[in-house]
Amino acid sequence: MLLRLLTSFVIFCLFTFNPINSDAISYQEETEKKKTEDKKESVKEAENNPIEPKKAVIIKRPDIFAPVDALKQKDQDITHYLTAGKVTPMIAGAKDFITIINENTSSNQKGVMILLPDWGMSATSSNALNYLQKTLPRQGWTTIAIQPPSRPIGYPSNALMLSLQIEENDKLLAQCQENLTSILNEVMKKAKDYPGIFVVVSKGSHAVLLADLYSRGKLESPSALVMLSGYINTDSLSFAKTLATSDFPVLDLFLSREHQLANTNASIRKAQATKEMKAYYRQSRLHNNQIGYYPEKQLLRSINGWLKSIGW
Repeated sequence: MLLRLLTSFVIFCLFTFNPINSDAISYQEETEKKKTEDKKESVKEAENNPIEPKKAVIIKRPDIFAPVDALKQKDQDITHYLTAGKVTPMIAGAKDFITIINENTSSNQKGVMILLPDWGMSATSSNALNYLQKTLPRQGWTTIAIQPPSRPIGYPSNALMLSLQIEENDKLLAQCQENLTSILNEVMKKAKDYPGIFVVVSKGSHAVLLADLYSRGKLESPSALVMLSGYINTDSLSFAKTLATSDFPVLDLFLSREHQLANTNASIRKAQATKEMKAYYRQSRLHNNQIGYYPEKQLLRSINGWLKSIGW
């Protein structure tokens, strides 16, 4: 019994007065105290020196501009590549347009030929009209090539109902003809600065629309009208009937290798002109090797020969 009590007392003393245990406790207290002090210092530094929030990195996208208007781009190309003496800007109503004038270089002044390409073309892109610009001045003609207006947006109409298609197409073509009227009136004023007759040579849909304007008296009738591959997408019969009743001379040229609409419209015009017995109407088909390209010398020979046959 006494031995047991003595053993318990020794164990109690060892655990109570153990220096290792005491050192461990003091080390732990110092560590906790140091952590607390470090935390306080960190808070104090944060209060004195607040950290600015990180700015978001913004990636600037490149500016994407709308496409340049096709007509404006063609005008810029012509004014850039041709000399200023040939390019003549004009104003039709509130719209600007440009013309290319090549004055007569011969001693015999015959007159003026006004050249109007089809919509969607430039004043120099048609091989036929471009050839006439270069050749006719040496034969006594002053040429005025017009930069044509663009094709009406939405023509031909895609409406589901036929009546709505006709209504929309008529409205678009009427606007186009109104624009052509203002342009041709200004060109005619310029053409009267030169002596002689004036002949209009037009291509594609503009040839049909111009012929209709002349036939209905909306424009001063030319001494003669030359149509190159004239066609219209809609209502070609009514245009052919109007042309057949006109009084001015018409030379209707088309190609053996041509798109279907041009050939079909030419047949309709020929039939109506024969039916109405139109005087001074001649239709000729020129043989070509490449679709849409006029044989240059044959074209010039056809125009000159026809003008002589009607007294010019």
